[in-house]
Amino acid sequence: MKVFITQPLEEEAVDLLRGAGIEVACSNVNRPLTRGEFLDGIRDADGAIFVWHTEHLDAEAMTMAPKLRIAARRGVGYENFDLEEAKRRGIHVTVTPVHTHTIADLTFGLMINAARKLHLADHYVRSGQWTEAGTAVARRFMGYDVSHKTLGIIGFGKIGKNMARRGRGFEMEVLYNDPVRQPEAEAELNATWVPLDELYARSDFISVNCALTESSRRMIGREAIDKMKDTAVIVVSARGGIVDEEALYEALTTGRLGAAGLDVFEEEPVSRNSPLLTLENVALSPHLGTSVQETRVKMAVTAAEEVIRVLRDEQPAYPLFSLSA
Repeated sequence: MKVFITQPLEEEAVDLLRGAGIEVACSNVNRPLTRGEFLDGIRDADGAIFVWHTEHLDAEAMTMAPKLRIAARRGVGYENFDLEEAKRRGIHVTVTPVHTHTIADLTFGLMINAARKLHLADHYVRSGQWTEAGTAVARRFMGYDVSHKTLGIIGFGKIGKNMARRGRGFEMEVLYNDPVRQPEAEAELNATWVPLDELYARSDFISVNCALTESSRRMIGREAIDKMKDTAVIVVSARGGIVDEEALYEALTTGRLGAAGLDVFEEEPVSRNSPLLTLENVALSPHLGTSVQETRVKMAVTAAEEVIRVLRDEQPAYPLFSLSA
């Protein structure tokens, strides 16, 4: 049996695969694969681990990989998989939802950073600009309180729920929108489901935690932003494609929004020419949601375990859909 890994994976996961008697092939490049490289890699693979979300497992790729039995994602994003086609062909597709606290920590931290302008303050001190004190400095970095405000969460999966837990710790009112109402979680987290338009209108902070699908692509655009408070702070750690970056830039420069925190972008790495990089009311990070060593190892090992289960004719623990036995 053979497994293809799209980019280098943590050694603990590779050792686990080899210990199960599986041949491991890896691209060994830290960049998105070309289409040709990807198709060559999975051609004779029984399983594949997708380290990033940049390689597309579509009908053509599945045809080129007739032995493929499982596509395991190290992460929770699955927009690069044709799920219906995989299900039709009997290929398991799995994710690794074992890092939700790590992403929630980053997202909440980015939210505080954007609200309190910590990224600007850090640069101000490091660059030697701190030559005044008291009221003048306070005015320069005037921000927004986080405590006792309203947090709107779009997408109430595990990450969204962990954002709610952190929000409650800051005594925030928690609103959420998700296609599925979740009464038990509402009771546990004192969260309230509201229609999306109401969430936009009432929230002081909006955390975007939904999956990137055709229906959510650029859902945060001009129409949505026009319904928000002009002091609202948007934080995005899901996928950059959910936000219309041109509309966001326009809103942040005209005073239609207060601030934003972005860990993800529609193009990654983000272009040096992106106008968002010129704005002081945007806190930025380079897709760091899972950049904690113990978390990344756990994700990689979980993906490897999923591959081993399926190649042993067992059921995976984190499938995106069920395949009939």
